[in-house]
Amino acid sequence: MTRRDPQQEALASLTGYQLQMARLPLMEAAHAALAPFGISPAKVTALALIRARPGLDQSTLARCLSINRASAMKLVNLLAERGLVERRPGRNLRSNALHLTGEGEAQLPAMIACLRDSEAPLLAPLSAEERRTLQALLLRLAKGG
Repeated sequence: MTRRDPQQEALASLTGYQLQMARLPLMEAAHAALAPFGISPAKVTALALIRARPGLDQSTLARCLSINRASAMKLVNLLAERGLVERRPGRNLRSNALHLTGEGEAQLPAMIACLRDSEAPLLAPLSAEERRTLQALLLRLAKGG
């Protein structure tokens, strides 16, 4: 007879705990998939945000990523050093408008494809309909309702 651990059962009933437990292997697979690019999933997210909103500034990028401005500046510096992002004059003298470079535009689709491929084995136990439902529910949670 297996002994039931009430604390483990309590954790198992928490959505946040279940999301974190699902996130761990997804992030491990994502890091491995992006290793050839020498980039992290967070940096790919930043590139995708810049691609979706050309000209956004570092402060806006920081808010979108839920990081502080200093961290956003380090992130943009790294992406700029890698030749993936460039700074152009912004709305005023104190801001820069961020844009993907040609190299960033060229590499981002391949990075996203690698991420998609890295998720496939982990999502394989779900049917196509279940994956669509999971995506829709996660999107609703991310939007706050």
